[in-house]
Amino acid sequence: MSSGPSAALKGPTLSEPPRASLVLILACLPWLALLAWLASVSWFLTDDAFISFRYARNLLEGHGLVFNPGERVEGYSNFLWTLELAAIWRALGIAPEDAAPWLSAACTAGTVGAMLWWIARLPSLRNRGLVGWMALGLVCGSATFAVWTSGGGLETRQFTFFIVLAVVCLSLYRDRRAGLLAASLSLAGAALTRPEGPLIAACCFGWFFVQRMADAKRLRVDWRELAYLAAPFVILTAAHFLFRYAYYGEWLPNTYYAKHVRPWYESGFRYLWAAALETGLYLLIPLAWVALRHRWRETRDGIYALVLLLIAVHMAYVMRIGGDHFEYRPLDFYWPLLALPAAGGIACIGSRIAAFDWRRIPHSHRLWRPGARTCALILFIPVIFYCGAIQGELLIEGARIDKRILRLHIELDERNARRLLAAPGMSALAAISNDLRRQSIEQDVASRFAEHREFANEMLRMWQPYENMERGVIPDDALTAGGGLGRFYYLPDLKAIDIFGLTDATVARNPVQAPNHQRAIAHDRHPPPGYLERRGVNFTVHAAAASESQALRRGQYAVKVGPGLWMPFDSDDHDWVAASFAGYDLLQCGEVE
Repeated sequence: MSSGPSAALKGPTLSEPPRASLVLILACLPWLALLAWLASVSWFLTDDAFISFRYARNLLEGHGLVFNPGERVEGYSNFLWTLELAAIWRALGIAPEDAAPWLSAACTAGTVGAMLWWIARLPSLRNRGLVGWMALGLVCGSATFAVWTSGGGLETRQFTFFIVLAVVCLSLYRDRRAGLLAASLSLAGAALTRPEGPLIAACCFGWFFVQRMADAKRLRVDWRELAYLAAPFVILTAAHFLFRYAYYGEWLPNTYYAKHVRPWYESGFRYLWAAALETGLYLLIPLAWVALRHRWRETRDGIYALVLLLIAVHMAYVMRIGGDHFEYRPLDFYWPLLALPAAGGIACIGSRIAAFDWRRIPHSHRLWRPGARTCALILFIPVIFYCGAIQGELLIEGARIDKRILRLHIELDERNARRLLAAPGMSALAAISNDLRRQSIEQDVASRFAEHREFANEMLRMWQPYENMERGVIPDDALTAGGGLGRFYYLPDLKAIDIFGLTDATVARNPVQAPNHQRAIAHDRHPPPGYLERRGVNFTVHAAAASESQALRRGQYAVKVGPGLWMPFDSDDHDWVAASFAGYDLLQCGEVE
């Protein structure tokens, strides 16, 4: 393997004695407690996660990775996550809606653990204990990071874990073949978890190539090293692409066609600008740049450059697609990657302030001259405040909401955030943030976790009772259409067409004529004229009912599907209904007073 500056950085020196290490551990416990509390407050499930849950159910029941048996459409974008949930269900009997949030929480623990290992082992890290404590505070104090601890049942935090693990491996163990293999497998895991994975991997490969040339001080690299880093990733992701093409007949998931209409830079800019204001990216990225310059001058180690490269390239991608339907979900890996270099930047600035020659200022001999660590701590206080205050206030406000809401917009003003707005400059930041979020929410961009939580709670209340229905009641030729696909997880025998195209190839490719300012992200596609009729949609099911009268208030027909459980539904074909439900307790509206 190559030698050079990076090889000289193999063995980090940990100078803290056991007592100091114990003090550091105790000092970090409040941060971990803060993260646990914020995560518990924002724990939620989202309707979208139930799409993958239905794919997992159909896989275990022998129908394959499909939403509707017999229709091979890749209406999910989290291949590995779906397989994991199916495996847990098969091995442990834990259903996806119970397993997914805790699997996400386990990935959170892995992410924080990998970040702490990075801090503990990174060579030539000055003020390691203080920098580590500040870095952990920046992550654990982030309300955005806390929201995605449960992940809504989605794969978000697993994607973050794989990216952080890959960066840590490249940072600490890039001179070892085992380290390169671990980084490659982590990047492959990210690519199998989210479609953006190959973009992240390409950045890592490019950074490694340049870093190796900088180490060797020549325009040559050891191609064997690059092969160890790239080969496992290429093999696994190529196998996934080949499987997708062989099984679904497409190189890209159907969700790509359903969601990607055209570039949407104006929405993406609003999304990123709001994220920067609410999460302190406008502070974290410059601080990371300070740490990058300092570390490069001292050690020629460009690992912080990799962090900034990943974020810059990914921001360009997010801006192009217009952001995301969820609040800052695609940006989740930013916080654990930025925490260490940002904390390092604070320490660098603190050292420069402490080293300043105060004698240049008249009467400076009368001033108290703090040390480098004290200066860093003084700087850290406003940084963590401005990075987390707006998002923290939004999280608390969202947690108080206990009713079904659509297009939630939380306005921070004197009524609910008076103390927050009293901080210097915070009133202006909150006003800009309010306006950006108001514009975004009109197009279903950056919806708050509370909105998804309450929608999912309402869905569970109305549709989860069908979990106890008898299988085989719904006719094989019954076909329905609608949005909110999560509810059909509890109706596994009912075939459904998604009117927004996530699980339907025809709808996903129907052209969108509406200009960008009239769009709703991920909800732009609609069925072509006459498509639902040609497919034979003949059944509209309603929420479960506990009595005959309640069922017939909700639907034209009702059929008993279990003890104390009725299924109300509508259909335009009375003869089909009578024939399909012969032998069941079938009622028609008007038969029960």
